[in-house]
Amino acid sequence: MEKDPPRWCSSGRVSSGTTPLINSPPNTDVPPNAVKLLYAEDEVPLRLMLAEALREAGFQVFEASDGEESISILKTMSVDVVVTDLRMATLTDGLELGRYVRAHCPGVSLVLASAQAPPIIDDVMFDAFFVKPFASEDLVAWIKRRHSSAPDAADSAVP
Repeated sequence: MEKDPPRWCSSGRVSSGTTPLINSPPNTDVPPNAVKLLYAEDEVPLRLMLAEALREAGFQVFEASDGEESISILKTMSVDVVVTDLRMATLTDGLELGRYVRAHCPGVSLVLASAQAPPIIDDVMFDAFFVKPFASEDLVAWIKRRHSSAPDAADSAVP
């Protein structure tokens, strides 16, 4: 089994045959050193709403509707943060995505955003857990603290 290159999470190909949702409207105001974020959520209205809030905060956001699509995206590009739901409509859920990130994407921050409590699993350690519903400002502030080169406008949003 070929191992993906460290940190880049990219082998230059999409293996699952799915078309990643990279067709989101580009944010032309994103600085070249903006934090790259992959957001995996199967509930479309929630995904669109949070993705927009993250873009407004200055992040470069890529969207996926499930874990399989997320893994396809990670095989084609690098990201700094992966935010995932726990339970999604396909067999490849947030735990499987987390396992992939930990095995193939060292240094990538892994965030679980779910209405369900995270299971205790030794091989998938999430860096943060946000219970739905949560304020997008809280996630933005966490990412900006974790990735200090990110724009700092939302740091004051968290007490």
